[in-house]
Amino acid sequence: MTAASPPRDPAVIRGEAVAIYATRAAIGLWALLAGCHDEHWLTYPWDDRRIVCSQTIDDLTEDAPWNLVEDQMAVAERTGAVLTLHAHAPGVTISTEAIARVLHRAEEHHLEFLTYRDLSPDATPRAGLALAFDDNAIDAWYGIRDLLRENGARVTFFVTRWYSRSAGERAELAELAADGHDVEPHSVHHLHAATYVLQHGLAAYLANEALPSIDGLTQAGYPPPTVYAFPFGEDSIAIDDAMFEHVPRLRVSPGSCPY
Repeated sequence: MTAASPPRDPAVIRGEAVAIYATRAAIGLWALLAGCHDEHWLTYPWDDRRIVCSQTIDDLTEDAPWNLVEDQMAVAERTGAVLTLHAHAPGVTISTEAIARVLHRAEEHHLEFLTYRDLSPDATPRAGLALAFDDNAIDAWYGIRDLLRENGARVTFFVTRWYSRSAGERAELAELAADGHDVEPHSVHHLHAATYVLQHGLAAYLANEALPSIDGLTQAGYPPPTVYAFPFGEDSIAIDDAMFEHVPRLRVSPGSCPY
């Protein structure tokens, strides 16, 4: 069994998270101020679109956009669509209270808890919430297992840095998957895709970042992916076209949302 890494100073972890997610907050704010989205920019309307846009709701490292969340839950309820939201590390980037708030508001809007694996144009359309947690905070994800179970919530975990996860973390993720949650790829090292392609080429991104992320999970026994989430939500048309050869759907951030 691989030994777990020694505990890290929570203050250091929080400082790293603030730096990372401040960039994401700026991207999301730009998109919201632009006001150029169609009605379903943040909801999946059970059509054949292959790119899904998701909004972060982390409240410890940025200001969670609660007015936007409430508005889009109403859109999902009214139109029978699925709202797509994501966070990262419970207790570090998002509070337990914020997670509970989202789950309770979804129930009040009569939204079914769905995973990305449920989102198919062949499925029965219904109003829902596809909540996801990104990156590699598996211990923290496992820590909200009871909260998710108590609310009957099924979520998606987008996993990065799978190669460095301890045996204990991998066992925790397997238990979460057994609970009915989805596990999907989120790259190997969590790098900016467009920057990597500019510096090393598209083939290198596929060979070093995207495909090993998919293979690591499938070799561990998880089913073939239904979606790939770009780190920082950043993509390009060329990268999208290449990734569609390997996954049926991609997830981006508001700043890259094409709708």
